[in-house]
Amino acid sequence: MTFNWAHTHLLLNHFPIIGAIFGLLLLVYAMAKDSKELNIATYWLFIIIALLAIPTYFSGKQAAGVVLDLPNISEAFVHQHRNIAEWAFISLEITGAFALMGLLISKSPKKAPNWLTATFIIFVIISTGLISWAGLQGGIIRHTEVRGDLPFLMPDEAGLNDSNQGSQTEGGGKQSEESGHTH
Repeated sequence: MTFNWAHTHLLLNHFPIIGAIFGLLLLVYAMAKDSKELNIATYWLFIIIALLAIPTYFSGKQAAGVVLDLPNISEAFVHQHRNIAEWAFISLEITGAFALMGLLISKSPKKAPNWLTATFIIFVIISTGLISWAGLQGGIIRHTEVRGDLPFLMPDEAGLNDSNQGSQTEGGGKQSEESGHTH
C-alpha cells in the first residue's frame, strides 16, 4: 500500500473541523469573560486553522482523483463535497484574515473596532458551519451507513432518488448498463 493524496487529505481534514468548533466555543467563552487574552488565543487559533485549511483543501482536490477510481463511489457525492469544501475554504481564509487584523490591533492599546469584532464573529460562525458540513459530506462519500439517516444531505444526481437510471450500487453510485462501470 502506498501513501497517496487521499491519505494526506484524511490526515489533515479533521484539524480545521475540530479547530473551528473549538475556536467557536473559545470565542463564546472569551466574550463571556471579556478576556483580551482569550480573544488573542482565538485569533491565533483561527490563523492556524486558516493555514491548515490550505493543504487540506488542495489535498482534497487531488484525493478526488484517487477516490473516484474506487468501486461504489458516487461522483455526485464527491462533487457535492468539493463544492461545499470550496465555500468552507474561502470562509476560513477570510476568517483567518480577520483574525490576523484582530491580532495586529490587539498589540496596540486600542480596542478592535466594533465592525471588525462583529465581522470576525459572523465569519467564525459561518466558517464553522461550512467546514462541519463539508466534513459531513466528505464522510458520506465512503460511509454508506449514515446515508439513509440523512436523506436531506443526498444530492439528487447520486441516483438515489431515481430508479429509472441504471442499477444502483451499494455505495450510492450508479452503474452504467453499457460499461458496468460505477460512477
